[in-house]
Amino acid sequence: MKERAFKFRWTSLLFYIALCMIIAAGLIAILALQKPVKEWLADFENTYETYKPKNQIQRIFDEYFAEPDVEELIALAEEKPEYNAPDTYEDAVERYAAKLRGKTMTYGYLAGTDQKVINVKADGALVARFFVREKEEKNKYDQPIYELDKIILFYEKPLDSINIMLPERYRAYADGVEISDEYVTASGIKDDERDSVPEGAFLFTYKVCSMTGLYQTPKIKVTDDKGNEVQLDYDEEKNLFSCKYEYSEELKEQYSEFVIEAMTKYATWMQNDYDSDFYRIKPYFDQNTQLYEDIRLNPRLFVWEHDGYKFENVETSEFFDYGGVISCRVKFDHILTKRGKENYVDKNDHTVYLREVDGEYKIFYMVSH
Repeated sequence: MKERAFKFRWTSLLFYIALCMIIAAGLIAILALQKPVKEWLADFENTYETYKPKNQIQRIFDEYFAEPDVEELIALAEEKPEYNAPDTYEDAVERYAAKLRGKTMTYGYLAGTDQKVINVKADGALVARFFVREKEEKNKYDQPIYELDKIILFYEKPLDSINIMLPERYRAYADGVEISDEYVTASGIKDDERDSVPEGAFLFTYKVCSMTGLYQTPKIKVTDDKGNEVQLDYDEEKNLFSCKYEYSEELKEQYSEFVIEAMTKYATWMQNDYDSDFYRIKPYFDQNTQLYEDIRLNPRLFVWEHDGYKFENVETSEFFDYGGVISCRVKFDHILTKRGKENYVDKNDHTVYLREVDGEYKIFYMVSH
């Protein structure tokens, strides 16, 4: 058997040299691309994680609710807090801030909204809700980009209300703020036996002020037409504060004796008592009035026959100062006696009005009840 001898060929050498160069080039290319590939993979991973919906929502929550700026939230919210006088906008802001202050803020998805509507709670209590939406553009890896759509804040609802019944000439205040006429729901309510009064006086009529949409019952104060604070009553069942025209004990003490003297002497004149004399009653009445003339010219047509008289159950009440005019009520029994006959009781019940004449108060008008 003949042995084959090795024969060097230049073509084979060139082939292997080319192959080695190709392999070397491949290795160099691989080594050259290794860093960009790593960077691309890192960027992809980081971007992908960042733009996961849950992470985008977390960022939105952190921006607006983790440490909430209440005034900014209210400015962004679709609905603003309700408030009515005496409340102010600042009160409304503070009320909502109190719901968040010092609380642990958390969030959760509203069921059935594809994680686009998120409830926000403060220590487990629902205080807000925010909505997210996708932007038209996406990121470079074709992931959706979320942004805040709108915010709803859950304010406390103002449920309290109050009613105040007071004289029409009086003023009412809620937490120091005067209750204006826009809150008057009824007026001209008459609580008076009188149907008319003379010039300088007025009937006792009342108005009702109603305030709704309150977060809490304010402090109510009422002042009379002279600016003096008056006592209020409160009916819990009716949720009604009320007060009435206040009669003056000071005027009663000052003028009670005068009125009793005037009206009992008037009664003796009207019944033609044996010691009656017009000049006895003249100093008590305003001489420039029709009342004075009617008394002076009284024909005494309804005198009950008697030979004696006395007064019992004498009382005065309801003294009221209208400012320049005073009124009061006086009652007494005028007992007319006659020997051999039963006593006749002439019941007197009058409201009298006094005004100043030459430095003294005189009766100028009278109504009999």
